[in-house]
Amino acid sequence: MNRLSLLAALLLPVSAALHADDWSVRPINGVPRLTRNGKAESNFIFSAARITKGDPVETESVAAEVKLARKHGVRVYSVSFLPLWGGEAQRKAAADFADHICTEILKSDPDAFFMPRVQFQEPPFAEADMREKNLSADGSRDQVAIASARYRREAAGALRDFIRYMERKYGDHMMGYHVAAGHHGEFQYCNFARRGNLFGYDDATGAAFRNFLKEKYRNDLTALCRAWKKNHLTFENAPVPPPTLRSGREGEVFHDPYTEQASIDFNAFLNRDMADFALELARVVREECGKTRIVSVFYGYLFECMPQSNGPSQSGHFALARLLRSPDIDVLCGPYSYSNLARVPGGPQFTHTVGESITAAGKIWFNEDDTATHISMRQRMPEDGSHRAAFDRPLEETRLLLRRNFLFNLARNYGVWWYDHHSRGMWNDPALWEEKAFADRIEAAVLDDPEPYRPDVTLVFDEKNADFIVSANEPRYTLEGGVSAMRDRVSRSGCASGVRLLDDIVSGKAGYSKLDIHCNAVALTGEERRALRDRAGKIPTVWMWAPGYIDLDRNEFSLKAIEETTGFKVRPVQPATWTVWARPEGFDFNLPDHYGWGQTLRPVFAPVPEKGDLVLAYWRDSYGTPAIVLRPGRDGRPFSVFCGAADLPAATIRAFARKAGAHIYCSRNAGIHKGRDFVAVTAGEGGLYDLNVGGAEEWFDAYTGRPIGRGPQLKLNLKPAETFTACRKILLDKIHTGGNAR
Repeated sequence: MNRLSLLAALLLPVSAALHADDWSVRPINGVPRLTRNGKAESNFIFSAARITKGDPVETESVAAEVKLARKHGVRVYSVSFLPLWGGEAQRKAAADFADHICTEILKSDPDAFFMPRVQFQEPPFAEADMREKNLSADGSRDQVAIASARYRREAAGALRDFIRYMERKYGDHMMGYHVAAGHHGEFQYCNFARRGNLFGYDDATGAAFRNFLKEKYRNDLTALCRAWKKNHLTFENAPVPPPTLRSGREGEVFHDPYTEQASIDFNAFLNRDMADFALELARVVREECGKTRIVSVFYGYLFECMPQSNGPSQSGHFALARLLRSPDIDVLCGPYSYSNLARVPGGPQFTHTVGESITAAGKIWFNEDDTATHISMRQRMPEDGSHRAAFDRPLEETRLLLRRNFLFNLARNYGVWWYDHHSRGMWNDPALWEEKAFADRIEAAVLDDPEPYRPDVTLVFDEKNADFIVSANEPRYTLEGGVSAMRDRVSRSGCASGVRLLDDIVSGKAGYSKLDIHCNAVALTGEERRALRDRAGKIPTVWMWAPGYIDLDRNEFSLKAIEETTGFKVRPVQPATWTVWARPEGFDFNLPDHYGWGQTLRPVFAPVPEKGDLVLAYWRDSYGTPAIVLRPGRDGRPFSVFCGAADLPAATIRAFARKAGAHIYCSRNAGIHKGRDFVAVTAGEGGLYDLNVGGAEEWFDAYTGRPIGRGPQLKLNLKPAETFTACRKILLDKIHTGGNAR
């Protein structure tokens, strides 16, 4: 049988009975866990960018890393594979590429399992048919349009063939499939962040948008014309809004829902259509493998994509709730934040997304750890040795970052994979794998008996807010310094904190919290306003910026809706900057003398104090005008805060959390990672840290085993950027007698 005939035979449907192992995500103690044949497995994967045939550097580098991974108990490997599409020659080349990757990994680890990252970039037909490519307003075309029916049909077919090929040849080694499409395979629109790149003017996107409108307006043409304030529209000629409309009004963050509904609709379409493409590919895996394989996608970069120069919706990542409702997806993933703060030792660790909502939906969030190691930094160093200081990251700095990242993920029951960006051996150092060995011992101790993560402080994010943000560069710095930066603030508050979708709050799924902080609850229905107000009647709440300002029932901006949401009357103001000045009452809540940053954009609000309220800060450029007001609890309701600024200092969040009855682990700004029988603290600065663990039992250094004192207060003298892990005796015994034996 020749090679092409063999390939055709391998693409026949595969019986589920052929699968040697059943990989799935199952709840254990309410915590979603990777399982193999019903038994919990480690949430660690090793990933390389590629292993190119004929490239000895890539082949040898990854082989060395795989050997280290195997030694340290790794079972699953992820590498980028090519889909089986195009002509016979191209399909054969993709199959050969897959064989080469699997063969090379199996040489170094015969027991390996694979989760291929199947990259659906440019389909073979795209260069020959430019009409299928995405068309930008400036007339340029880049990658194939996500809305192209032909692209989606061929991608689904190529994925189906790829799965059949892999299952027949490597079925005993298959763990799952990571489907990847769009910009860098991350289900984003191509060049979405390139300033001024407003796209979607190709025929495929226009047709898909009109289908979306038919569904949204239930084929009611009168409703469409009323919403768009246009006569003579039909569902056959409704256009993609022009760039002038999508860019919004100067000085404004939000589209006016009364006059700019067309742009709001297009933003919503971009998010939903991208999410639906991810779901279509995920469904192919389910159809081929049932529930015996893990399905993974990059998606949900809510905080990271918020401050983009063309508005957040141009990324396509703001329909996460659709994926969370789907039974066809097990794992969502993405790199940990690229914020400068998160990428330096001692900085806070935080994700792109709302990890606690993903966990609550029965799925696992995997952080891709693509930390620039001491090896990869040196590989980037200019040959002439110039700028050496910028590239010379010592081994110890790498270890500090990895330890922080491991403890962050362990505490929250997230997964992690180490990713070798260029397959050049950036993880090829036994010293780095020693950090994994430490984390392995903690993970192994709780693998079969995990504890749900129950943070005291909940940062709440509303993804539909993105639909209303204008597609322009102007709001970028407001969103970056405000909404997006709130991840950093809560992460350094000295409390156990988590992040959830507003949907969870409204539905009642969120449950436990000592303090809720709403960073962008701007566009709400009456039902949502009532649900949030009811919850705020039980849980102390901080309302940020413009909560409830867009009334979705009346499709208008509304000060009354803000009052219905928060209980605070407000009035619009226009200070020159976002800077606020603390009043004496504000110092009691750790407000600095002043804080804030550059030029404001509309809307900005001043809360109107009532009798008994505490004015904590004024707007600097409108001194005497309240910016932050605290309303003490009354009539059985807890306290609430209206913060007109889009940002709050970490120390002030800690003060509000203390007032709310949250457990304050550390009275200094520090990252807290609270897991089963351990508390890890990441110190931004060196010095003495008081760690309040509660109770009077003895605690130990989880790394060395030495006793460090009895609770409730442990005194720790920490080095700059150190992540220290204190644990109870019960965990210490498991750590030092168990381990991750393969």
